Amino acid sequence: MTVRVVLPLPLDQAFTYLVPEDLAGEAQVGSRVLVPFGPRRLTGLIVERTDEADALSDYFRLKPILDVLDAAPAFTGELIRLTQWIANYYVCGWGEAVKAALPSGVDIAEKHHIRRTEAPAVFWEDHPDVGPMLRYLDHHTEATLGGLRQQGIDVPLVLLRRLESDGLITIVKALKKPKVRIKYEKHLRFAPAFRNTGAVKDLTKQLRGLKQVAVVEALAGFALEGHPEPRKADVLERAQAATTTTNRLVEKGILEVIEKEVIRAPVYTFAAEPQAPFRAFHRAQRAALDQIHAALDARRFETFLLHGVTGSGKTEVYIAALKKVLARGQTGIILVPEIALTPQTVQRFRRHFGDKIAVLHSRMSLGERYDAWRHLRSGRYSVVIGPRSAVLAPLSNVGLIVVDEEHEPSYKQFDPSPRYHARDVAVMRARMNGAVCVLGSATPSLESFRNARTGKYTLLEMPERVPVPGHAAAPLPDIEIVDLTLERKKHRLHGALSETLREAIEQRLMRGEQVILLQNRRGYAPVIECQECGFVPVCFDCSVTMTYHKPRRRLRCHYCGRTQRMLAACPKCDSKDLSQLGAGTQRVEEELERHFPGAAIARMDLDTTGRKNAHHKILDRFGRGDADILIGTQMVAKGLDFSRVTLVGVISADVGMQLPDFRAEERTFQLLTQVAGRAGRAELRGEVMLQTRNPKHPVFRYILAHDYDGFAQVMMDERNAFDYPPFGRIVGVEFRGPEEELVDQMARRWTKLLTERVPGVVQVLGPEPAFVGRVKKQYRYHTIIKAPKTFTGLQDILRAVIKKFGNTPRGYHVAVDVDAIGLF
Repeated sequence: MTVRVVLPLPLDQAFTYLVPEDLAGEAQVGSRVLVPFGPRRLTGLIVERTDEADALSDYFRLKPILDVLDAAPAFTGELIRLTQWIANYYVCGWGEAVKAALPSGVDIAEKHHIRRTEAPAVFWEDHPDVGPMLRYLDHHTEATLGGLRQQGIDVPLVLLRRLESDGLITIVKALKKPKVRIKYEKHLRFAPAFRNTGAVKDLTKQLRGLKQVAVVEALAGFALEGHPEPRKADVLERAQAATTTTNRLVEKGILEVIEKEVIRAPVYTFAAEPQAPFRAFHRAQRAALDQIHAALDARRFETFLLHGVTGSGKTEVYIAALKKVLARGQTGIILVPEIALTPQTVQRFRRHFGDKIAVLHSRMSLGERYDAWRHLRSGRYSVVIGPRSAVLAPLSNVGLIVVDEEHEPSYKQFDPSPRYHARDVAVMRARMNGAVCVLGSATPSLESFRNARTGKYTLLEMPERVPVPGHAAAPLPDIEIVDLTLERKKHRLHGALSETLREAIEQRLMRGEQVILLQNRRGYAPVIECQECGFVPVCFDCSVTMTYHKPRRRLRCHYCGRTQRMLAACPKCDSKDLSQLGAGTQRVEEELERHFPGAAIARMDLDTTGRKNAHHKILDRFGRGDADILIGTQMVAKGLDFSRVTLVGVISADVGMQLPDFRAEERTFQLLTQVAGRAGRAELRGEVMLQTRNPKHPVFRYILAHDYDGFAQVMMDERNAFDYPPFGRIVGVEFRGPEEELVDQMARRWTKLLTERVPGVVQVLGPEPAFVGRVKKQYRYHTIIKAPKTFTGLQDILRAVIKKFGNTPRGYHVAVDVDAIGLF
């Protein structure tokens, strides 16, 4: 028997392997296997079983699989088909798509141990890579490739094999075990003869050791509390005893040690939540839910665009639809755009579905993700909640997929491959399962809005906020434009906060209400500039200015993470007159502390949410009322629901408006409308203040009027005139590498191969240097492809170009991004 296996490599094919007789029963479609691939051993996935090779000669040349790594298949047939579609549509290797659907740390990898021989290195001592490696090995027994790279020594594997053939080194290959595995904890229980109260009382009289008696009494106490098999650590803590004591009791046959699996999960997943009170649906909610239920009852695939204003009760519609799906034994996927939204969303769903919910996101530990993935696959959990990667969760019999805030660009994967859009993958997965997909947003993407207008999606509208228990529906907040240029002329601007905004904040604090402030720039000062010569510190590895972070007095690059000390003087002219231009979240926080010394302030940005569960802790603090003001980047703009928030302020509403991207205005409208929706969601009236230096920009007219339809129509007319999405398709091709001239040459050659193959209806723009021309020591060039929506052969052309172009030089990369979102 043979099997077809895909490998986690950028290759457009599967490979055939023999199955040894002793593995024939375990080598099932969807199982992970360890296979030889050239000189390496890799973890792959079986995607097909075949009875025999294409020809007898091929059969004898085939290599056998080395091991089957799963007791039960890791992938269902549906997930195999979905990853194949992702690979085909987004022009990447099938194995790369498979890897994206697996939790990190489960692969068996190969490790190379390099040792020095006694042979002289006559011709290699001056080699820039080999020389340092040989000198390092002269003082160390052995080294790994990773260890050498940590020393700044990077020798290609092909060169290492040449050195081995010359007798200078030996390479010993070993398999590294997976980084994650099932976690077990030791529990204690009484042996069968001692599982009654009388036997325990007799034991305490017979045992002479005080610690042994304490352990027995502690275990008996746990049993009376309803925990007959408590954790060993808990028993020892209560008894104030050591492990040697329990060991003696086990040897005497009094106690037994058993191991139980530990399910690792984020702390907020286990938070006890009361059952949510029933609230009658508003008429628009009921109308939307009736249509969703009709599709569910008919078991037909249908995609709904749920266009509801902020506070219109979209989440309650999701929950009601999910209840119907779970009641008939199916499963559901709930996607959120930000990790910051996951805790609040999980807790809202847990009130209705309890422990049927699993969480998947990148800030979880390897063990937490592995446990969630395994139990989703086994059927222990019926619902998964998380950002984009949760769309690939190993659920069976999917009945409902929800994409909340479907317009968010964070649903698009940028690096590494596959560069998929989770919203579009969600629609395809629903189609493959005959399931319902609900895309929800107060500000839908123009792509989804166009699909709803043309009938591809079914449009459901909820134009009003839902009533609050005991009160009428909360009106949409009043929005005020604060002209910063005018404020400065009136001497009402002395920092990031205008007096108009400060006075509004003060009023809320006096009334015991809460405030959310958005500043979509982190750090303290985005730019440091010498006032004498105009020098601006730029990252050594990227062509961007460095941002000043005050708490540690460091300059930091927000592209590569490089840091350096704050300059004491200008390195160009030695002037000490260095101005800190602009305001990041740190500077706004400092200004708030100065103006409102009695207020409790919470800041939420990448600097404060780097630690595990940091998002949950900050939002939990704000939700309890322990913080009066929440200042943050765009992660505070979406999905948050706090009843006491009556004021939302945007420090600089112009951020992002002038980016060289045709979606800049759309994103600005969405961000400002979304953050405005955080205000006045309950019985207290909400107000929004947008600070801007460009108050007459057309986008503000539609924001003030809460007029999405008007804004969308204007944007649609512009996009249609220039064949931009949703009326055309965009593919971005990025070329990057350490030498700009070679990147330029590579980009020109690749683009020439492309232009020779595309028909006249397809436009090829570039190659040109990217807006940010250098990131992480890599120069960047872009080619943009614009194609009509009706043109269907683009992926085939791209694959042909990739094949014709061949392999890129070491250290150089070509990245194809189908349906690109960011083009700068």
